[in-house]
Amino acid sequence: MADATSADVTQRESSAGVRDELAALTLELCRIPSETKHEAEIASWIQRRCTEAAGTGSVTRIGNSVVCDPCNHAADRQSLPAVALVGHLDTVKCAEVQDYEIRDGRVYGCGSSDMKAGVAVMLALLDRWRELEGARPVWIFYDAEEGPAEENGLQPVLDSGVLPPLDFAFILEPTDMGLQPGCMGTLHASVTVAGTRAHSARPWQGENAIHRAIPLLERFAALERRPVQFGELTFYEVFVLTQALTANSKNVVPDALVLNVNVRFAPGNTAANAEAELRAIVGGLGQVEVTDSAPSGDVHLDHPLIRDWLAREALPVRPKQAWTDVARFTSNGIAAVNFGPGETSQAHQANEWCSVESLEFCYRSLRRFFVKSED
Repeated sequence: MADATSADVTQRESSAGVRDELAALTLELCRIPSETKHEAEIASWIQRRCTEAAGTGSVTRIGNSVVCDPCNHAADRQSLPAVALVGHLDTVKCAEVQDYEIRDGRVYGCGSSDMKAGVAVMLALLDRWRELEGARPVWIFYDAEEGPAEENGLQPVLDSGVLPPLDFAFILEPTDMGLQPGCMGTLHASVTVAGTRAHSARPWQGENAIHRAIPLLERFAALERRPVQFGELTFYEVFVLTQALTANSKNVVPDALVLNVNVRFAPGNTAANAEAELRAIVGGLGQVEVTDSAPSGDVHLDHPLIRDWLAREALPVRPKQAWTDVARFTSNGIAAVNFGPGETSQAHQANEWCSVESLEFCYRSLRRFFVKSED
């Protein structure tokens, strides 16, 4: 991108200009289908966009993830802290009811809040990378965040050797125009309650696994959320039944009921502890098999790279009562927080939308992090 004059920058950074640019970019991204495991098209689009902004030598494709490091050959940036801007390219399966348009201050589209709005902000900042002189920004666009933890595309990027040593990372998940440090860990387990198969016309010849599961269901129903404090932040640990499945025909007494339990555990807790507690809850009422887990993310509120910026921006700070890849960064020894455009209540919703206000808010706040002259 050619160097801009002061007049060009002033015009480009006007509120109307920024809002229109970010809204249009978010809508364009939403119109590229990118359900988990189908990110090739959007990854190629992102790769082309990064190459146009920063040059071929700054862009690396890793599967369906893309890393852009425009400062990799800039000698004056090598001593600056390296700060990653991070966004996933995939969405969940889109709802059947979904508009794709900009209206009434909102961008409608599948994945608009979670998290193509964040990707749009990342790209808008990338177009201005030469102006971001307060740190060494690195852009990471990755695939498969919405699927199982072991298939997440971020870890291969972190393991690739392409990235410089990172000092901090912003994960641009939707955060309701606030900052959300840390994140919950998550564990999924199958709990199987056994019975004895029989014809449904003669149920007394068997033992109904659904009926046998009633004491266990009641045990889970009685569990309440458990608060865990980090300073003024409150995270809630929960054990939630999310599925109840049998594999029998309709006229057969089921010989097994399989329950899926999702455990959410707070920063500082571990998957091993969560599993042990789940097994204690189930006791002898069922067999437990862990099927998927991901660690919690550490809370980094007082990190020197964001302490002053956070105070200047006066951002509301709320706990992240969900899992994000903050956990993957902190597990790899890299401090990170969630800060991105979009509304958390819109994630995975039918007719999903993102407010244009949140797009501009996040863009300007991150720009002020990197452009010290705008403090």
